[in-house]
Amino acid sequence: MMALAVAGAGCRQADGVMPKAEGEVPNRLSDLSRDLLSVAGGEAQAKQDFADDLVVFAKKRASGEKATLAFSTRVTDVIAGKKLTEQAAQQLAHTSWLIVGATELSDRQVEALQNDIKTNLLAAGVTEMRATQIAAEVPAIQEAVTLRERRWYELF
Repeated sequence: MMALAVAGAGCRQADGVMPKAEGEVPNRLSDLSRDLLSVAGGEAQAKQDFADDLVVFAKKRASGEKATLAFSTRVTDVIAGKKLTEQAAQQLAHTSWLIVGATELSDRQVEALQNDIKTNLLAAGVTEMRATQIAAEVPAIQEAVTLRERRWYELF
C-alpha cells in the first residue's frame, strides 16, 4: 500500500520552464503595457494594437494564434474605460505574455496564471465576475499554445 502511495505521488507533472523576458521581450512587454493604457484611455486602434503585439508570442501553433486573438479581445473589452495605472498595465501585460507565450507549463503553473490574471484584472477595476470568466479561459489558451505532450503517467 505504501509503495503505491509513493509511486502515485511521484507521477505528478513536473513544472515547465517559464519564458524569460530577454532579448526583444522587454520592449514588446512595454508595447503591450502602452497598448493596455491606450485601451483604458479609449483609443480606438489600441485594441487591435494589443492583439497584434500579443499574438507575436503565440505563433508556434495556429491554434495558439486563434486563442490569443480571442483572449486579447476579451481582455481589452473589460479594460476599456477603466482607470488603469502604469504598474497595473505592466503586470497585466506580463501575465498576458506568460499565458500565451509559455509553452511547457504544468497544471499547477496554469492554475497560478489563472490566479494572477484574475488579480491583475481586479486591480484594474474589472468586476469579479468578468475577471473570473477570463481566468477560467486560461487552461484552454494554454492547451492551444502548449508544445508539451503529456506523458502516460500524467494522465491519471
